[in-house]
Amino acid sequence: MSDYDPLDAATVADPYPVYERLRKNSPVFWSERFGSWIVTRYSDCHSVLSDVDVFASDWRRAGHEAPPTAALSMQELDPPDHTPVRRLFTTALRDQDLDAIAAFAVRDTAVVFEQLADAPSFDFTAEVARPVALQAVCRLLGVDPPPVAAFAELSDALVRGMDAGLLPEVLEPAMAARGRINELMAEWFTAHRRPGLLTQVLHGAGAAGVTEDAVWNNVRVLFLAGFSTTVGAAANAVLALLEHPGALERLRDPALLDSGVEELLRYDGPVQGTTRACVDTTKIDGVTVERGQLVLALFGAANRDPERFASPDELLLDRHPNRHLSLGWGPHACSGALLARIIIRALVQQLLDAPAPPRLAAPPVRVPRATLRYPDRLPVTFQNAEPER
Repeated sequence: MSDYDPLDAATVADPYPVYERLRKNSPVFWSERFGSWIVTRYSDCHSVLSDVDVFASDWRRAGHEAPPTAALSMQELDPPDHTPVRRLFTTALRDQDLDAIAAFAVRDTAVVFEQLADAPSFDFTAEVARPVALQAVCRLLGVDPPPVAAFAELSDALVRGMDAGLLPEVLEPAMAARGRINELMAEWFTAHRRPGLLTQVLHGAGAAGVTEDAVWNNVRVLFLAGFSTTVGAAANAVLALLEHPGALERLRDPALLDSGVEELLRYDGPVQGTTRACVDTTKIDGVTVERGQLVLALFGAANRDPERFASPDELLLDRHPNRHLSLGWGPHACSGALLARIIIRALVQQLLDAPAPPRLAAPPVRVPRATLRYPDRLPVTFQNAEPER
């Protein structure tokens, strides 16, 4: 019988050998630990994400009750309920000055790197990825950023809360953090409105047939996903570059920047998977999945599937095509995807302009998590010294 324990120490350190074993031996299997089917091959994961008629984000369609704490957002709705909300937010997102947000991200990164240039070492996750990501998502929304350290603590509690099915003790801190974030967002409601996505969606909600409650639910999701996913993607990308000598220097070639960003996302994406509920009894790779049963699509396993990606364990910055699943797929793709790409580009550009090549100062430190994978502490230095062993 197959087993997948994402919180096992070896899996936390490197899940990809486990993913390879599962793809080869148990591409579709039932997990008592998760109470769901788990799919690991790219084709099956893609099908689960794409076929919204059979695999629901809104579990109510499969006979489940909505949790009493649920505030349904785009990520928990399916068409037709999903469509007007998605259209409202997608239009507002496209209307923002994304080039200006990217330019600010480059400037913010440059300022941080200048401050850290002479430090013996620094924590890239805490001192670079988090402040730059928070500034970017707040500029996108058109709100003042909260203090970085305090907000990161709340965000981390919420991210750990995603694993409450495996670690029940993380649920209470997550709910407390959610309450404090709701209080923060309530201040936005009464504050003077600035140009940005929040102002635009509130102004357009009535005409779009979207309630104000739905707006705030989705703004919260965008705010949190924009921050946590971007921090994770940025930290993973920089770690991958530092672990592959010459990779960063290759990205001086502007022709490689776009494909390089996509490959960094594929190689070690932050989001490890997502769960859908089966609406109608169906088969996945010959395995019968009953109505109401849950299906976990493991993005991390799908992105290293050799049937989809040649040399999947290699970091190939010119990989094309590269239709990875790191930030989801289809109408429920991750809300933070755009910001993640903007921030990774900014970081690459500024790392290339740094006064000295960056190096790992010590091994990264990871908190065991199932849903979101990235180094919680990533010691980096611009000094010419060997990393600690």
